[in-house]
Amino acid sequence: MNTVNASMTVIGAGSYGTALAITLARNGHSVVLWGHNPAQIQTLQQDRCNQAFLPDVPFPDTLLLEA
Repeated sequence: MNTVNASMTVIGAGSYGTALAITLARNGHSVVLWGHNPAQIQTLQQDRCNQAFLPDVPFPDTLLLEA
């Protein structure tokens, strides 16, 4: 089986974007989760989870967050 680990950015740090970014990062891809609100991204970075949408799902260590 041929495995490709891609670098990608998920635009939107809401419920869907967060879930997609976590899934991709867990599967070995280099992922940046981008959100338009710097304060929200700072909170996500500090908490290492999205308390508003997926409070029980921690971010993989490899998941990067940017605004």
